[in-house]
Amino acid sequence: MEDHQDKSTGSNNDGLQSLLKSFDHFRGMIYALPNGGPELTKVYDDWSSTHSEGLRHKGYLAPSNLAKIAAEFIIDKTARILDAASGTGMVGEELKTQGFGNIDAFDQSQGALDYSKTLGVYTNYIRDTLDEHQTQIPTDCYDAVLMAGTFGLPGHVTVACFPELIRITKTGGFIMITLNDLVIGQWKDKLDAAIEASRQKGLWELVETRWCPYMKSSDEKAMVPILKITKGNI
Repeated sequence: MEDHQDKSTGSNNDGLQSLLKSFDHFRGMIYALPNGGPELTKVYDDWSSTHSEGLRHKGYLAPSNLAKIAAEFIIDKTARILDAASGTGMVGEELKTQGFGNIDAFDQSQGALDYSKTLGVYTNYIRDTLDEHQTQIPTDCYDAVLMAGTFGLPGHVTVACFPELIRITKTGGFIMITLNDLVIGQWKDKLDAAIEASRQKGLWELVETRWCPYMKSSDEKAMVPILKITKGNI
């Protein structure tokens, strides 16, 4: 019995090391594709089967913390929420834990969307990119749009998508994103300028900015601007 337990423990350790090695490999690849595009999408397609598990072992805290912040501001548990750049559904899982049940997934990776379908937390699955183009989502469709872990990463989502996020969010609704401190030096000024430009147009207001733990294993933190849509008041 002792020999069996030792072998089992060794096998588990080997599996974990393989998982973490795979995680570091894929995370390195996404930072090596600053132009995004089909190559980046393929990385996420290939990564989808182990993406969530690897992030959990690395201590990825952004989804749970973003969902907790959202629950402070979104009182109605039937609110329609878009998990933008939803990946393999970690934010959706955390929103369900907070009592929300009307959540849509939006991602450019079909592999990630297929994986998220196994979770049973989303109502609709939308495959598209988040940039300056207009999606097929109707205007004033969502009570809130949340985005964790992708804003500001090389080749991922930038401030170019803000007009579209504002369009699809109802007046009085919220947009919340995370910006981790690996890229905050590059994006903070651009983000502040984009937020202020839309504020001056009367499209939203910055309610407050939160900071929360992002990745436990490396002590990374994330800034979370909480934006309330005001476009119907102008």
